[in-house]
Amino acid sequence: MSKNHTFLSGPNINPEVKLYCKEHDENFIYYCMECSLPVCKICAIKNHKKHDLSEIKESLESIKAEVKIDVETKIKKLQSNIIEIDQGTHTHQADVQKVIQAITEEGRHLKEMIDKKVEGLINTVKEKDTRNVKTLQSVGNELKTALDKAKEQQKFYQDTQGIKDTTKLLQNLNK
Repeated sequence: MSKNHTFLSGPNINPEVKLYCKEHDENFIYYCMECSLPVCKICAIKNHKKHDLSEIKESLESIKAEVKIDVETKIKKLQSNIIEIDQGTHTHQADVQKVIQAITEEGRHLKEMIDKKVEGLINTVKEKDTRNVKTLQSVGNELKTALDKAKEQQKFYQDTQGIKDTTKLLQNLNK
């Protein structure tokens, strides 16, 4: 798998990083705190004379410690943010479930109210129907009785048609 790879070691790992001062071909031995640059002994005297310098190894250890603290702080902050988001997500989901439950309960309550209202309206219509049917039956019975009487009168009238005596006919028609 790595048959065609070229492996580098030491200073060849990052060839773009210069380990020597390109101006003086000297090793870097100081770190300029003001310029944030590594410098050789000649650059330190020429270009960074009044600058705050420290040995490169001390600066390296100091910067490594700062970077380590920065990275650890960022990791803790990110972990804290993740925990907050997880807790917020759980809280949000619980709130959503409560809202859904409240909506469901309100819907059930509204359905009950509608069912009661519908049942009341149906009962009112049935009661009115019962009264109206009784009234119509009563009127119908009265009309039947009146019809029966009218038929009797018609029969009586037909029976009187055969009477020739006008006095007797007049008396029967008055009845």
